[in-house]
Amino acid sequence: MRKDWILSSLLMTTCFFSAAAFSDDKKPEPLVPPQQIEKQLADAELEFQEAKKMFNPWYTGPLLTPSAHVLTAPHVVIQPYFFYINNYAQFDEHGKSHDTPNFETFKPALAPLQVGITQWMDSTLSFSGVYNEQKGKSYMNWGDTSLSLGFGLLTETAYRPAIKFVVQESFPTGNYQKFDPKKANVESTGSGSYQTQFSFNVSKVVWWLTLHPMNIRTSLNYTVNSNVHVKGFNTYGGDQGTRGSVKGGNTFAFDLGYEYSFTQRWVAALDIVYNYSSKTTFSGKTTAPVGGPFNDQLSFAPAIEYNFNDHSGVLAGAWFTAWGRNAPNFASGIFSFYYYW
Repeated sequence: MRKDWILSSLLMTTCFFSAAAFSDDKKPEPLVPPQQIEKQLADAELEFQEAKKMFNPWYTGPLLTPSAHVLTAPHVVIQPYFFYINNYAQFDEHGKSHDTPNFETFKPALAPLQVGITQWMDSTLSFSGVYNEQKGKSYMNWGDTSLSLGFGLLTETAYRPAIKFVVQESFPTGNYQKFDPKKANVESTGSGSYQTQFSFNVSKVVWWLTLHPMNIRTSLNYTVNSNVHVKGFNTYGGDQGTRGSVKGGNTFAFDLGYEYSFTQRWVAALDIVYNYSSKTTFSGKTTAPVGGPFNDQLSFAPAIEYNFNDHSGVLAGAWFTAWGRNAPNFASGIFSFYYYW
């Protein structure tokens, strides 16, 4: 009797839990409240309207800070720059500016040509003419010529910047010595030095903060100068009897570039540039100073861009010093146009 009761109890318990499990399997999912559906639809509509306002930005600038993007083969970019520079004062070693006679320079960069070599390497060739004028005296000649190779280290994605390493060599094609005593430094259009520059560039387009994309660039540069053999009046000073060798100071520069897209075509840009050069030394024969102390300088370059399409645009702005030591105090106007194919 006891055994039958236990078996009956086990059978009833098993049936109960089986029925409960079967009942849960067949139980319909709870309905989504109408309020939640309406909120999801409203959020989706808001995201759609914001997406319609966004655009793929076009950039021509900024004026000074280089890009970290590699120009891939077989593409080519040409972007001539036209500079007007007026050195109207000189900072002393304490950062105080002293007026000097205006030294005006017109400098068209005739053929800054960038060519894609592979998917991760490009090259840029740049040469220019230089026209100097001071106190009614003028002179025109070629400036120095540079050739660079850029190597892409990282490709930009939605949340990752582009990174590029650049090696540039500058060749002394400008005039730097044996000046006419009546014109002196007006005839200076080059350094006379082979200059090797190493650059580390980073750039990123920021999409996620506002509906207006922003492009941010930074560039760290270090330049090493070769010795320069000079005769007579030269870029570094001296007189008619000067003979010797000049060692130009090595230079460190930091550039920060910023672009803000008002629309796809209209963009505001700003560069902030700091550079420092160690002292320039001279060994040889002279009766006039040659070389000089260290110098450093902080400058700003605001600009405005107009992009016709993703292949071409124009850029115009100013460049001026804010502070310096043993460096020129200058104001400059710059115009550039860009074409990519």
